[in-house]
Amino acid sequence: MDVHEFLRRSALAVERLVPRIGPRYREMILTSAQAGAWDVAVPDLVGALSEEDVVITAAEKEELWLLMLHMEAPPTRLAGIRTRGHRRPA
Repeated sequence: MDVHEFLRRSALAVERLVPRIGPRYREMILTSAQAGAWDVAVPDLVGALSEEDVVITAAEKEELWLLMLHMEAPPTRLAGIRTRGHRRPA
């Protein structure tokens, strides 16, 4: 993925997923995104989705994984994000 594709896909991911998280992280992520700091906004979004136990689609999780991979950021928080149809063990 080239830089332009990364920027476009990061913006779409934040736009689509940030409404699903609570206000505790939303403003911080939106501020980073508005500043073009996708290297901050995307990992923070992943962390917020994981911490708040937000369920996303498998396609959304794959997209986040690709963005994290592009940034060479550790995707460890992605493991904590549930996808539809998968339950977290009790």
